[in-house]
Amino acid sequence: MALDTVADYISEARVLLQDTVQPYRYPDADIVSALNMALPETAKARPDLFIGQTSFQTLTISDTSVAVAMDPMYRSAVLYYILGHIQLRDDENVTDQRSEAFFNMARAKLLSLSS
Repeated sequence: MALDTVADYISEARVLLQDTVQPYRYPDADIVSALNMALPETAKARPDLFIGQTSFQTLTISDTSVAVAMDPMYRSAVLYYILGHIQLRDDENVTDQRSEAFFNMARAKLLSLSS
């Protein structure tokens, strides 16, 4: 998946969360909210990916066709951050571990020289 647009992130997140059958466990708005949080967090770790950008557009569920400006090599890191954030909201015992694993994968992809 190319992860070019907001819709692409929603779709791929649903696949990895095993949430592809309606009614969805995770509303689109929650996934977009996680994307809105992922971009500034990514900028904290890798400011070089956002040179010249001083703010982030707040995306909504009506912005599904909007392109997400991100270097293609780091889009999976943003996706993993989204997954970690979504997993935090679940109340099952294993979701904290899954959430931390996704956050660690995001961090590793952002900070490693090769992945």
